[in-house]
Parts: sequence; structure tokens; C-alpha cells
Amino acid sequence: MVWIYAIALALGLLALLVWIVGVAVGAWVDGWEFADPERRLGETGRSTTAAVFGFGMGGMSATFAGWNPVIAAAAALVGGAALVAVARVFAPAPS
Repeated sequence: MVWIYAIALALGLLALLVWIVGVAVGAWVDGWEFADPERRLGETGRSTTAAVFGFGMGGMSATFAGWNPVIAAAAALVGGAALVAVARVFAPAPS
């Protein structure tokens, strides 16, 4: 299970970094508004990125804390759901 959590964490981190750079480029470079993932993917993309990252973080931390694998899998799901909730609460206002 560690590999599943590690891959999810790596993909989530990569997606998060791409999201941040895309928002920055879309906001600051004239003519590059299309690069903003918030405009292209919206809440679904933001929630998916948060879910994958949270799943990886929750699973890795629970696994390395020595928790039972079933409980670690539950912690991974809770981590993903928690970050989706955070992403929705702190979402940018619709323009």
C-alpha cells in the first residue's frame, strides 16, 4: 500500500505545483489567460487535485506511524475528503 500512497502523493504534489504555476502565469502574463486551470477545470479539477494529494498524505503518514493497513486506508480516504473540503471552502470567488 505504501507505493499506492507514494504515487498518489507524488502525482498530487505535481498537480498542485502545475496548478499554482498555471494560475500565476494566467494571471500575470498578458494573453496567457488560457493557462489558468481554474478557468479550464474549475471546481472539479481543484477538488480532484486536492483529493489525490490528501489521499497520499493521509495514507503515507498513517502507514509510517505504524497503523493497521485497514485503518491507514481509512485515514487516506479521510485525508482526501478533508482536503477536498478545504479546497471548496477556500475556493476563489467566481468571476
